[in-house]
Amino acid sequence: MRWGIASRLGWILASFSVLAAVLAGYYTYAAARDLLRERAERSLLATTQVLTHHLEAGFSAVARDATLLAAAAAVATEPRTAQPPHAPSVRDRRLLAEVFKASLAAHPSYLQIRLISARDHGLELLRVDRLGDDLVEAPQAALQEKAHFPFVFETLKLRSGAVYFSEFGINHEGDATEEQQQPIFNMASPVVRWGTVEAVVVVRVAATPFLASFRKSLPENYGFYLCNRWGDILVHPDPTQTFGFDRGQRILLQDTLAPVAQIIEGRTHELMMDAQADGAEPRVFSFTRLPVGDSDEGRFLVAGLSQPMAVVQDEVLELGRGILKMLLILSAVGMLLATLVSRAVTRPLQTMVRAARAFSRGEPHGALPVERQDEVGELARSLSDMEQQITRQIAELNASRDSMAHLAHHDLLTGLPNRRMFEQRLAQALELSRRSGRACALFFVDLDDFKSINDALGHAAGDEVLQATGRAIVSAVRQADTVARLAGDEFTVLCENVDTEEAALQIAEKLQQAFGQPLELCGKSLRVRASIGMSLFPRDAHDAQSLLASADAAMYRVKQSRSNHP
Repeated sequence: MRWGIASRLGWILASFSVLAAVLAGYYTYAAARDLLRERAERSLLATTQVLTHHLEAGFSAVARDATLLAAAAAVATEPRTAQPPHAPSVRDRRLLAEVFKASLAAHPSYLQIRLISARDHGLELLRVDRLGDDLVEAPQAALQEKAHFPFVFETLKLRSGAVYFSEFGINHEGDATEEQQQPIFNMASPVVRWGTVEAVVVVRVAATPFLASFRKSLPENYGFYLCNRWGDILVHPDPTQTFGFDRGQRILLQDTLAPVAQIIEGRTHELMMDAQADGAEPRVFSFTRLPVGDSDEGRFLVAGLSQPMAVVQDEVLELGRGILKMLLILSAVGMLLATLVSRAVTRPLQTMVRAARAFSRGEPHGALPVERQDEVGELARSLSDMEQQITRQIAELNASRDSMAHLAHHDLLTGLPNRRMFEQRLAQALELSRRSGRACALFFVDLDDFKSINDALGHAAGDEVLQATGRAIVSAVRQADTVARLAGDEFTVLCENVDTEEAALQIAEKLQQAFGQPLELCGKSLRVRASIGMSLFPRDAHDAQSLLASADAAMYRVKQSRSNHP
């Protein structure tokens, strides 16, 4: 067999292409493997940080309930005359018990709420227990003295509105039933009248269902860990490892996962680590520090997550298989093309290579040899078609991306900003208002009897009413104001830099006037009324959700007033 230049060049090019593909595949695999591992670790740490924020928010919610209940207890036990403080009357006791029961009903993890006197050795004045599915008020004869518990004598030292956060532990109080002897923690707040702490309200929370609400949002293969400031394990994938101190032994997280000691000793607030317990699969761990209680006490919990190392390794193996397949395909294609190379196609091929490189960089290039009638010409024409298709697809993709970005932030029917964009702008407006000290106003607009319009004229007419309503509201406010459609026939208007209530009322009047004239719908006039509620920041609320709720409540008061006085 005679080897010509084309054949030899083809085999040389094939060898080089296979070698290049192998090297590129190896280095791509190595780099991607490290990137996948780093990404998995960053993702686990970010998830742990999010979990810590959610736990902190959950504890804050319980603390907020304790302070609200303490305030309710202060009102219930307030004397009607200028007499010393007294125990709740029968009527006030019944009302306060209903408040306690409502809070227990709203929070399934709450086991018990108590009102404990600062006198009489901490005698319970009122106690409501969760017994199975029932909420039971303890009779007077069952009330006990609790002054020796930290959640009483420590809370009595606090100022009004402060909260005592107990350590996690097993409930062993004398009044605890076998069902109630489970992991718990207590939140307590003082009941203050005339500057004196007269009692405390204690909310006992079942730790297991409380923490389970955070655990259920995690993937099944994630392990959840929680320990106190000494390292005693409170939550662990293996329940036998938890609350060892209650059984007369210390089971510390740092004994099995030594690096956790860095967080417990305060040398760091978060860490990542790899570990393998005896007989267990290797896992990746992430831990963060969660401050609890009064900041002066320096108390904290350590929350952590773990993920099997096999999950990361499976991604790496899948990546390796994908790269191997790609390598085999590229090698086969390279060898096939190399065998077809000859001196007759070398120059046109170089022309196409230069054109492909220029196209990948977005640069112009010379004409391709599309006029040839052989394989080289066919390849050139295919490359030209592919270039045109890619250019067209990129243009379509950019247009589709822009359209999707617009739809993600705007209402499809009216073209106004939707709830997502409105909440973003509201948060930005409140932040600017806090910095500048200038108030902003929020108006909640709801159409009256919109359902009857839909029923009488049809949904198409209803859509036209919503569109005309959006135009009417936009025309009534300033160009810088934000008009959004939240849902259905609910619209909001955000007006920044509203210095006085009179200025806000003028805007409300303009909005009301916008509905004073009939709306034009396809050449027809239709009179539509709207109820408008207003709230001012920071006068009526100090955050976005509360401000929106205040405006919504104001709107419903207007609507209710109209229904009472048509």
